[in-house]
Amino acid sequence: MFSVEAVIVSPITWSESPENAEPTKTTQVASTLTGYVCMQIRGAAVFVIVFVPVLLAAQQFTPTPSGPPVDPNTRFEVVSIKPVADASGPLGRFIPTAQRLEYSSLPIGWLLRQALQKPDYQIVGAPGWIDTDRYTIMAKSPDGTPPSAFTTLLVNLLKDRFQLATHLETRDLPIFNLVMARTDGRLGPDLKATSADCQATISERNAAAEAAAGRGAPPPFPPLPGLSGPAPCGAGRFLTGNVAASGRTIAQFLTPLSDWLGRPVIDKTGLTGLYDFTLKFAPEGRDAGPLGPTLALLGKQGQAPPVDPNTPSLSAALQEQLGLKLESARGPVEVVVIDRFERPTPD
Repeated sequence: MFSVEAVIVSPITWSESPENAEPTKTTQVASTLTGYVCMQIRGAAVFVIVFVPVLLAAQQFTPTPSGPPVDPNTRFEVVSIKPVADASGPLGRFIPTAQRLEYSSLPIGWLLRQALQKPDYQIVGAPGWIDTDRYTIMAKSPDGTPPSAFTTLLVNLLKDRFQLATHLETRDLPIFNLVMARTDGRLGPDLKATSADCQATISERNAAAEAAAGRGAPPPFPPLPGLSGPAPCGAGRFLTGNVAASGRTIAQFLTPLSDWLGRPVIDKTGLTGLYDFTLKFAPEGRDAGPLGPTLALLGKQGQAPPVDPNTPSLSAALQEQLGLKLESARGPVEVVVIDRFERPTPD
């Protein structure tokens, strides 16, 4: 099943070099196509190309596309790995497809999260250098490798060259339960049920996406949200501190929420159906998305943008604007324990 309602807009710029970066609006579109993401992080130009399959929210890894069963021994047939001596320069680019991988001047942590299909709070034992040491990796897979094999290709690359060894555990860890803030169940002023007309539009888009998939064609894109204001029908903007969504379930909001809070968030609201909402809060944790840890590290190199002292915290904003509340709890969480991960021998 395709879903093409999700669109994530990043605070980004187009630039061919750090010196001539000019602010623009660029979008990352949920589809089976290659999406283009261009960022400027406090003067450091970033050009990243990412493969974006069905995507519902900003998160630290892109879910593996569905497809036929994959041989667990599937590997890239040619791999080149070189460390980047100057880790203070602009980030490079990421072109991940089933046919080839181009990973240029990027921290290996991004690739590790993609391979493990887990966010930071579900990874235990990773060395600190995964977010500081940069590598350029070029790899080619055998002809005919399906997109669903990409995660397997990455896992085996990291096993062969970085000596990755892991095991799974279920641990009792801190979590948050997302509940209704009011005992009468009333929603906050910025959380409303999606209109019947918009729900019909979303259903039509999904049907068109299914039909396009049957023809091997790309799905139609929803309208793109701006960097402020409400989101158009079926679109979403999940920036740290600046959220707007239309036609979303509460469950679909849990991924970026968990990223910002650094622990799993469990939906206990009892709310079903689709909703429109906006949320403004003061950034106080990590950025959501695959470059979250990298953005935090780069942020230390420059002056952080001023924050409006009147902007509420995330917890307060959830209560005041959406009528939802976070409750601290503990619960079973599946984690990947990294037993071994070593710097590779360069080619």
